[in-house]
Amino acid sequence: MSELEAHVSLYRRWRPQRFSEVVGQEEVVRTLRNAVAAGDAAHAYLFAGERGIGKTSVARILARAVNCLAPQAGEPCNTCSNCQTILANRSLDILEIDGASNRGIDHIRRLREEVNFSPTDLRTKVYIIDEIHMLTNEAFNALLKTLEEPPPHVVFVFATTEPHRVPRTIVSRCQAFDFRKIPAERIAAHLGVIAQKEGIPISSDALLLLARKANGGLRDAEVMLEQAASYRDGEIQSEALLEMLGLVGREEVAPFLEALERGDRQHVLATVERFVDRGKDLELFLADLVEFLRDRIACGSPDESGDVFLARGLLAVKRDLFRSLDRRIVLDIGLLALMNERAALAKRVSRTAADPTPPPPSPTRKRENGPTENLLTQGLKLQEETVRTSPSPLSAPDAAGFVSTWQAMMRGIERERVAIAAFLIEGSAHLEGSRLTVAFHPEHVFHKESLEKTANSQYLAGMVHRHFGDQVSVEIELDDGVVRKPSPRESLREKGQLVCELLDGRIVKED
Repeated sequence: MSELEAHVSLYRRWRPQRFSEVVGQEEVVRTLRNAVAAGDAAHAYLFAGERGIGKTSVARILARAVNCLAPQAGEPCNTCSNCQTILANRSLDILEIDGASNRGIDHIRRLREEVNFSPTDLRTKVYIIDEIHMLTNEAFNALLKTLEEPPPHVVFVFATTEPHRVPRTIVSRCQAFDFRKIPAERIAAHLGVIAQKEGIPISSDALLLLARKANGGLRDAEVMLEQAASYRDGEIQSEALLEMLGLVGREEVAPFLEALERGDRQHVLATVERFVDRGKDLELFLADLVEFLRDRIACGSPDESGDVFLARGLLAVKRDLFRSLDRRIVLDIGLLALMNERAALAKRVSRTAADPTPPPPSPTRKRENGPTENLLTQGLKLQEETVRTSPSPLSAPDAAGFVSTWQAMMRGIERERVAIAAFLIEGSAHLEGSRLTVAFHPEHVFHKESLEKTANSQYLAGMVHRHFGDQVSVEIELDDGVVRKPSPRESLREKGQLVCELLDGRIVKED
């Protein structure tokens, strides 16, 4: 290995150069190889999937394959002049564009002008646009014209980690491929080959731990392997990896969950304090807890509803942890609140079992000797009520699909227009045929009027078209039957009240 190669990262040295070297995406590469071998490559492809699973690598291999002077059953030879020019990044006809940095309409207009020119030194121009979902609506509209009437010498390859944000008008003009997460066993086996070739001594348990923590991404696993090789001399064991990555061993998971289930606050808080002192990654620990619960449910948990409740609560705490600066406090309060809610739920179930007569319906949520339900529980119930009371009788799969698509759209709006997201979260949405209605309590008339402003309504309509289809329209209305959700100030006061009850304290000042 030359001195220059020694400074190239491990994942770059082991980037696949042929379709046959791609790990875990056999269906995708087989289809592409056959298309290239038959001279029938499409004018546009959409590669969708998690980061680090081969989208860009496959796009680069495809760029060489369609330009190779001596292809071998659809594989690039990597030795002809065209392949060598592309491998050395010297060709002007292979362009990789970052959609996050070149997302405006002006960038796409320049691209539309360039595609009409014939290739400079290759047979086919290839445009690889990464994170295509980051383009603006105007840029997508400008790109659409080129995809409808593409020049014969151009191939587009779009890559995205969020395919639901790509307009369906764009997707319908591409051959779409879903890149799957790579199984941990496949990643561990590939890491073993790399470790042997690179002279990195590592145990099989450590390889499997790296593969599991990579969460289906080969690139992340390769990065962690290189980090582990620098971290420790001699054979790399699982214990060293746990310390290096700030992870918690699986033997810690079951006792912690048992403490959560029995409401042992002292054990829970002491364990969190120990993890913080040791520099453990709290988000990854929460992910391990959820994974453990998922496996337990899949194997037939004796308390499936309780495990689902815990998993949802832990996921909510994990989301709050991601957004917080004071992670320790957020985790402590989140876990304490979760234990309190679980105990309250157990009491309600016990009362229902003793007295099966349902209580009379109430239009409002009242406090009964304790804190109200937290925002997660309220949000889940409101979503279920929204789907259940929708004017169109949706089947269970349709209802689940609507909630999933709505939540995905809300996450996208929150990233781009946080004010619009703040208004929408107070409403109740349902889909009836091709009409999506967002209803607000009459006290939230300001929310309705704000969303009906021209700029906001146009943006919302565009997001609805992107996620639900071009035929779906959106309407904003007031409805007395909509449950009024608590304001941020009310929610904050409820959380403060919960902390006071848990710690026997009181609020001394409220601004």
